[in-house]
Amino acid sequence: MDVFEAIKGRRSVRKYKKEPVDRELVKKLLDAAHWAPSGGNIQPWLFIVIEDPKLLDVIRKVSPGYFGEAPLAILVCSNKEKAYKVGGTLGRDYLTICDCAMAVQNMLLAAYALGLGTCVVKSFSHTAVKELLAIPDGIEPELLVIVGHPDQVPKPPPKVPLSEIVYLNKYGEKFPNLEG
Repeated sequence: MDVFEAIKGRRSVRKYKKEPVDRELVKKLLDAAHWAPSGGNIQPWLFIVIEDPKLLDVIRKVSPGYFGEAPLAILVCSNKEKAYKVGGTLGRDYLTICDCAMAVQNMLLAAYALGLGTCVVKSFSHTAVKELLAIPDGIEPELLVIVGHPDQVPKPPPKVPLSEIVYLNKYGEKFPNLEG
């Protein structure tokens, strides 16, 4: 699949089939995530794959943004202690978030290319999730990626035209010949 096709075709899916996600596909998602760029090559990410239906049900209850009943979720965490040792305050407080987000984007595009649906959730109780998954101090849950076979794929949302958000050389100088 062409990368531009994946970028433009991927959607946040909120309705899933009950069909489980094959572990070989999960491994491909994790591999894609782990190849993401990382500031200072810190690679602060950790991934917790959750497939236990009872555990997913409890996590859904403490996650207002978790819609649908996908058979799988991947919690992306950052190792704040590792990031601080390598990158100081900048690494711990900012790069970890950027790095985890880039890993998730790779995962989302890979999932789409594999015929899977995903939705990223940030609205969850960090305290509850840390307790449910026995996550130690120094490791922070960042993003929850819901994964499954899509039962319904939403239409693309409207996008702000490039001509309204792109400048050339300095703010306010329009980039010529952008459509929209």
